Amino acid sequence: MRLVYFVSEMALAFVLSAIFIAVVSLLSLIFTAFSIYLVYIHWRFSHIPGPKRDSFFLGNVPLIRREREKGKIMSELMQELHSIYGPVVLMWGFHRPFLFVSDRELAKKCLLTLNLPKNPRVYGHLGYPFGHRLLGRGLVTETDHGVWQKQRALLNPAFHRRYLMNLMSAFNNSCDLFLAKLDEMADGETVVNMAEEFARVTLDVIGKVAFDIDVDVIRDANSPFPSAVSKGLKGVQESIRTPFSQLLGLVFPSQSGLAEAIKFIREFAGKVLKERQEAVLREDETPNDILAHILKVAESESSLSFEDLIDQFVTFFVAGQETTSNQLSFTLFEILKHPNVENRIIQEIETVLGSRQFVEHKDLGNLQYLGQTLKEGLRFHPPVGGTTRITTKEENLGGLTIPAGTSINISWFILQRLSDAWSEPEKFDPDRFSPDKQIPQSVYYPFSVGPRTCIGQTFAQFEARVLMARLLQEFELTLLPGQHKMIHEERLTLRPKGGVLCTIKRRGLKQE
Repeated sequence: MRLVYFVSEMALAFVLSAIFIAVVSLLSLIFTAFSIYLVYIHWRFSHIPGPKRDSFFLGNVPLIRREREKGKIMSELMQELHSIYGPVVLMWGFHRPFLFVSDRELAKKCLLTLNLPKNPRVYGHLGYPFGHRLLGRGLVTETDHGVWQKQRALLNPAFHRRYLMNLMSAFNNSCDLFLAKLDEMADGETVVNMAEEFARVTLDVIGKVAFDIDVDVIRDANSPFPSAVSKGLKGVQESIRTPFSQLLGLVFPSQSGLAEAIKFIREFAGKVLKERQEAVLREDETPNDILAHILKVAESESSLSFEDLIDQFVTFFVAGQETTSNQLSFTLFEILKHPNVENRIIQEIETVLGSRQFVEHKDLGNLQYLGQTLKEGLRFHPPVGGTTRITTKEENLGGLTIPAGTSINISWFILQRLSDAWSEPEKFDPDRFSPDKQIPQSVYYPFSVGPRTCIGQTFAQFEARVLMARLLQEFELTLLPGQHKMIHEERLTLRPKGGVLCTIKRRGLKQE
């Protein structure tokens, strides 16, 4: 019997040893094959200029992390690298190569001539950060051009200027609530973070104007919406930066609360959509707003699920709010840093509005210098740093052969600060957008360019002018001492790090 047990144990030990050897051999084979593959990929891109890889397997990730720890965003790092290596720079994110393009003609070629498609790997993180469905396959993240084109055509009427002209009351009503809240803090002493206040009012505006709902973000200091949106975007950023986390089942501190935040946003969207569908079935009178057009997309595309409709809702709710909020924050900072700019805006507001508070559609065009200032804010501090496309076949960029499947990153941040395109690019100068001057070609893309240009740009321009005009008409804002330079923070979009801290007092511009 002992002999039988001994033989059994020996057999088991032999089997386990054989399995262990097989596993180690398989892993060694995979490691060797991957290493050979990586050598081949490095060789294919060896002719493209760029900084030396820090590591065979990590690529330039250590460099990026070091610069990030210094407070430098990716766009600022690439701006430095372009001055060293030229208009096309190769970087490695682990085993994946990606190019940064800074030349205006090359950017034009990628976006217009070649019309390169969006990179599915990158926009997949935006749609599903860490596997959680956020924007899903909405208008921003849909990479199938045929599907996107159909949806875009159905949604275009909701963003037409003629339609938005009739919504000036909604813009102004949200602004009334915004100014009333600021008035409570307008003692010249209370510190107000205007970046947070802009985040709230833009959520309120997009809720009322786009979806005919009152999210009550301005008055409710405990509203969960700002935090949920912020966590969602932060999750996207971290998902892009840690591409292997989901594969390895890793959980990072930055993911804390991400699932709950996304669940809250999407459940809210689903509730609003169902209520509107029910109202339509009852034949109630409903507005012809963006929400109505989202439902029209569903009517024409029977293959779309309810979750697909939520994708569109969340896309407009999150993306539309975040970019305008950051534009207003950056621009206000520059206005307050430049008293000459602020004085010209105030004089223009006095001329156009006088003592009238309500901003009409005809006023938007007459607020010419304010419009120039907002455009310069978008140039100097683009809320969206750029776009990422992918080559579908071998291409030639600047005399360099670019293999198919290469990620191409085009930075608005860099293009809009090129010294050979802009006079004194590091200077904030709204006059560069005056009617008698010509904007440099192929270097100003605040709302992207080509077929995938931002559908909400007119909406954003209306909103920004109304809010900024009425804010500066009512209040005199002063930056806290020490805020001399804007520090950018990257959270998918670019935002002012630490916010925009001000004290506020009534301007006394209008006399009742």
